[in-house]
Amino acid sequence: MEEFYTLLREYNLGLDYSDLPQWTKIFTEKEPPIYWVRLAEILSQYPKSYSVFEIGSGLGDVLALLNLLGFEKVAGIERLEKLATIGNQKLFNLFNSKDIIIGEYPIKLENIDTLIQVNCVYFEGLFSKQAYINQVWQFYKNANPKHFLLEVIDSSFTEHSNTFPDFVRISEEDIYKTFSGLKISSFLTYQFPKNSSTKRLYIISK
Repeated sequence: MEEFYTLLREYNLGLDYSDLPQWTKIFTEKEPPIYWVRLAEILSQYPKSYSVFEIGSGLGDVLALLNLLGFEKVAGIERLEKLATIGNQKLFNLFNSKDIIIGEYPIKLENIDTLIQVNCVYFEGLFSKQAYINQVWQFYKNANPKHFLLEVIDSSFTEHSNTFPDFVRISEEDIYKTFSGLKISSFLTYQFPKNSSTKRLYIISK
């Protein structure tokens, strides 16, 4: 894993970030993001025959991890066309995988075993916590996966932030209420003030 991250980081350092969002540079750091490491630990326990779909694929670094782990059916979505284009080129160069990242949300995802949404907070057009939670629920309901790996801004993060408004900060109570009846476990991936926010990764399973 360390050897692959070194390869991935070297590839990313060769990209032109002048016209890309700042957060896309996270995989140029010397150490991989903690959520990426945690995902590797979790996903390595799942059958490689599982189909995996990622919401908010960015430049394809999580999808690169899925390819490395040997999953046979991997795909994702990224709303920013430029990011999707760069990500698809990266996945082709590293794994010879073609057009893994799509640019529009499918009407219906079918036969998805694992749904992933990490380092991704989509809230455009939303203005309340319930609306945001409803969107997360719809992502889950649309895919109907065996496992949902969801990283959220934790409600314990109380600092002012334009990047993460109050209504996208989710508590454990919110998650347990929304996904009532499912198996849920979690752990922190980022902790303010060491990091710019506090995030929690949930493993939600049938």
